[in-house]
Amino acid sequence: MASPADRTRLGLRLALAVLIAAVWAGVCQAAVPEMSSRLLLTSAKPVHEAWPNVTVFTERQNPLTLADAVAAIGEFERPETSYATLGVRPQATWLRVPFTVQAVDGINPQPWVMNIDYPPLNRIDAYVTRSGREVQRAELGSLRSFASRPLLSRSHAMPLELAPGDYDLMLRVESRGAMILPVEFMQPSAFHRAAMSEQMLRGIQVGLFICMLMYSLAQWVATRERLFLKYALLVTGSFMFALLLSGVGAQWVWRDSFWFERHMAGIGALVAVGGTFLFLGDVLARRYAAPGARADRFPLLMNSGAALCGVLLFVYCLDLFNTALLTAIIVLLGPLPLILSLPRFLSKVAKGDVIGRYLLLAFTFYVATVIVTTTTIRGKLPANVWTLHSLTFGEMCHIFAFTLVLISRARELRLAGESARTEHEVMRSMAYTDPLTGLPNRRSMSDALALALIGATPQRMLAVYLIDVDEFKRVNDTYGHDSGDELLIEVTRRLRVAVRSHDTVARLGGDEFVVLAEGVRSVDEANDLGHQLLALFDAPIKLSKAEVKIGLTVGYALAPLDTREVAAILKLADTAMYEGKQGGKRCVRQYHA
Repeated sequence: MASPADRTRLGLRLALAVLIAAVWAGVCQAAVPEMSSRLLLTSAKPVHEAWPNVTVFTERQNPLTLADAVAAIGEFERPETSYATLGVRPQATWLRVPFTVQAVDGINPQPWVMNIDYPPLNRIDAYVTRSGREVQRAELGSLRSFASRPLLSRSHAMPLELAPGDYDLMLRVESRGAMILPVEFMQPSAFHRAAMSEQMLRGIQVGLFICMLMYSLAQWVATRERLFLKYALLVTGSFMFALLLSGVGAQWVWRDSFWFERHMAGIGALVAVGGTFLFLGDVLARRYAAPGARADRFPLLMNSGAALCGVLLFVYCLDLFNTALLTAIIVLLGPLPLILSLPRFLSKVAKGDVIGRYLLLAFTFYVATVIVTTTTIRGKLPANVWTLHSLTFGEMCHIFAFTLVLISRARELRLAGESARTEHEVMRSMAYTDPLTGLPNRRSMSDALALALIGATPQRMLAVYLIDVDEFKRVNDTYGHDSGDELLIEVTRRLRVAVRSHDTVARLGGDEFVVLAEGVRSVDEANDLGHQLLALFDAPIKLSKAEVKIGLTVGYALAPLDTREVAAILKLADTAMYEGKQGGKRCVRQYHA
């Protein structure tokens, strides 16, 4: 029979396979319109997808002009890649979309918007031609001035004001990354609704990233735990990449700063991977090793991976290698932190550790996202609402799973901190409190005495009473140490009852106690307080083994009348108490020079 750990591993593998299969089925089964020759723009339909009518032509060497492209229309071919994607193409590519603007009942048609909702496309020269002659043109793309866009939108959009008739849309596209081209003709109202919905979605995404970033930084400020900084680095990298992919960065953050537009994909990816190395290296490090065991080298391995990302980031920012090489590096390096961590968090899962489950969840989302995104970029999956947003949602879920790990670690740190504080308080209590009676011990009493001496004046004196239990040795010897302890506890209780709320009772050790009485106005008042302490023990004390009658010998000194020194006033009170012992016990003696 399989063990519980084996069954857990099998179940998790099945869950991973089901998730990947479900995602794959969702993106593959999305409706893909059939190919046709000419697109008919009719007002009855607010959105027309252009891809079924697309043919493409790739420039071989020299850039083509519009006239060259029109002359080569016979060489344009149907794309062999999946819907709305041409994969990665280093050369510029021309797209042709033949379309017809239809008039209804002799009324000129309404305006249209040509929209390509994939912001990372670098340069797009858009032309509308009729019978081979240019009718409209626009310069679009992330590496062109934002202000020059016909519509100041996140996507690449061009308004069309056309009379009824047949036209060709000619697009010359350059991109350092994937050529994903979800070209649509949209009625203005439909375009604005879609743009608003997309902006809302991207706003939520940006807001979540900012919230997670602020949470991690706030936790770091509160705890100084480096794990939160590592998580912040991970989130920052993912955030930068999301800003680029969504077009929000070019629209609002680094508008017309083309260096950022060219480099932000690589920067975001390397920062995110480096942060993942650091984060997992910290979370999965073995914190408690058996004596004599070898040091855990896993954190060193993960820190080395993060250092490699840092070196590559520096080299990339100096433009010492191109985007194609960077893409290959990211494809190899991206999954490496999770692959290296896989044995450790699977071990945690098998042991029922919640952190292992969260990490497995993150791994699952990451694998599903990478498969869908990479396959779409290479032109093997259709570019549709599922695949174009898979990276966004997958990355958010991936980061959210890491957030759950962080919350679990924060809870562990909080509990560890509370345990440490409790232990510190216990140790402090043991250092400053008498364990038998719960009274302040000699150290604590000395601190309280030093503080009380500062405020002592001739009008409000401090009386320091040194008390010795007269019959303690006899009780201890006759009835045993347990009875002696009972006696000391009862002496403590009676002294606490007798003194004022602002007075201090302490045990020096053995059967010696100290009472600090502040605000004493005269010698007579101090003497009266001493006799009140004696009167507490007129009644006998009931112990578990006997009833005993005891008395006290009390010696006291006054500050500042006698001295202002801690050691000195205790010595003077001790001298007075010793004189009382010599004089017959059960009495009160004031120190006299």
